[in-house]
Amino acid sequence: MNQKIILGLINLIFGSMVLLSYYYGVGKLKSAGKDPALLWGGVPEIIQPAIVIFMFLGAIGYFFFTYNFLFNVNTDQVFLKRFNYSSLHMLYLLIFIPSMVWIGLTIDYIDSSRSLFDWAVIAIVLLTVAAASVLLLLFSIDLKTDNNTFMYYASVIGAAVFTFHTLFLDGLVWLSLFHRNS
Repeated sequence: MNQKIILGLINLIFGSMVLLSYYYGVGKLKSAGKDPALLWGGVPEIIQPAIVIFMFLGAIGYFFFTYNFLFNVNTDQVFLKRFNYSSLHMLYLLIFIPSMVWIGLTIDYIDSSRSLFDWAVIAIVLLTVAAASVLLLLFSIDLKTDNNTFMYYASVIGAAVFTFHTLFLDGLVWLSLFHRNS
């Protein structure tokens, strides 16, 4: 099967599953009579709107770099002198699969005895997404295409915003503040 079709299917199938997991997770909290704001943990309310804004900006950026990989990059492209196009499949799966399980793990953690092991699993899940997003950013930067300068810069900026959100806001800020006052 064509590498680009596989990447498109990964995005359609697993991207939908991420959205459904969030919908299901928030619904699960609401049906249990709990406030979905519990998912913020101890993250101060004053910075929550900024995190939400960057979540949406990161999603917009995601569409730019994904579009670029799907429509402007040849499948014979080698990234960072080492990774072939099919490496994108693994990176996207390393973003989607952990993202699908994050909310369920966090809800279970909130509802459970809050063991250190469960928290470590959540941290590993978020840091896996962050690491994969860093590689996607590096892949985007490495493209250096001459034929579509706008899309190159849009995908690099989009990947940078996405990486900022997954690495800094989720992987560092949320993880370090979740237990504050909770």
